[in-house]
Amino acid sequence: MRVQVIDAICGSGKTTWMFNHIRNNKEKKWIFVSPYLDEVGDGKTKGRIQTELPELKFRAPSSSPTKQASFLRLVENCCNIAITHRLFMDFTPEIAQAIAEKGYELVIDETIDLISFYEGINGDDVKTLIKAQMILVDDKGKLAWNNTDWMNYKGRDSDIKNLCDLGCLYLYGDDVLIQRIPPTCLQACNSCTVLTYMFEGSLMQAWMKLNNIEYEYSYPKELLDEDTIKEKVRENLFIIRPSKVILDLQEGRERTIDTAFSAGWYSRATVSTINDIKKSIEKTLKTYMHKGDTFWTTFKDYKDALKGKGYTRRKKVPWLKELRDPFVPKNMRASNEYKDCCNCIYTINVFPHVSIKNHLLSFGVALDDDKIALSELIQFIFRGSIREYQEMSVLILSNRMRELLKEWINA
Repeated sequence: MRVQVIDAICGSGKTTWMFNHIRNNKEKKWIFVSPYLDEVGDGKTKGRIQTELPELKFRAPSSSPTKQASFLRLVENCCNIAITHRLFMDFTPEIAQAIAEKGYELVIDETIDLISFYEGINGDDVKTLIKAQMILVDDKGKLAWNNTDWMNYKGRDSDIKNLCDLGCLYLYGDDVLIQRIPPTCLQACNSCTVLTYMFEGSLMQAWMKLNNIEYEYSYPKELLDEDTIKEKVRENLFIIRPSKVILDLQEGRERTIDTAFSAGWYSRATVSTINDIKKSIEKTLKTYMHKGDTFWTTFKDYKDALKGKGYTRRKKVPWLKELRDPFVPKNMRASNEYKDCCNCIYTINVFPHVSIKNHLLSFGVALDDDKIALSELIQFIFRGSIREYQEMSVLILSNRMRELLKEWINA
């Protein structure tokens, strides 16, 4: 299997190039994987790929009886198939075998986090399952269900059993579970093309290293070059200096606090500090940023506390059926919903989850904190009007994140 990574800046035309490539290779069978339903459709409504490639007749799995069963039927019928990242992560060995038998080409639009912190169980229950020897741990931390004594288990932790049987779960420490998607489905395809930017700053690249999957970079001549796009970004992106209140929160006694506005920092912040941040955002937006629509993000636990005037009201826009929420999840990628928004408010400081970082390090795979942070930041700001090369103001609270963006723009 050949893995090709098209690593090109947002706005370079990766997806358009890929669609043309698929159109020129109609004789092959394709699976297209995207983060969002509006790209792939839901079985009832068309997505972008069905609209732009009608002659390829891409099908999206239905939910009857299940998405997985519907996907298998489509594979058996040799259909071209469009699915979400979420469904790809739920594939089973049975699906991998069916894909291999039919000989599919795989396209993944934006990297998938195939290593994640498993949140479906609390730490005490993990300890209980281990103590009861319902799950067994090998010397690498990999979990296996005790099918000798608990083969027919159908209880509360059935999901854990299923993931253990698939070889997905690893123990970090004594109560944290790391979920690693097996490489079987990717390896079952004839080829895999990944469309992304800053692949080196992604968990998917770390996952490939972990699974000894080789890949090569490719940059089609039809794509816009990075220098041309960066020049347009430099001309139209206005990085707003935060207020003294925000800057002072990052000044320690002897040095700047690089972790300010990280998830851990917010967990220790007082209610008064959170209110000061909100008031500062409101004032900066009103006084120094563009007049127009705004999109913003923070960690989900602080969304309600940081909601303020001028950047939280839902609005009707022509290209969406429902009112648009100006709040955007911090890791959103490949969405055009906010392409008219001329203000971006970025309240977070990105670091990889420490348990995932240390788990990977124990297998000899190191993560680069700054590359991961910059990759996520760039993907986020390109949701706004800068993707159309229109003027956009961006307020980034973290000194670290703001400097990473400046260095990237000027590189």
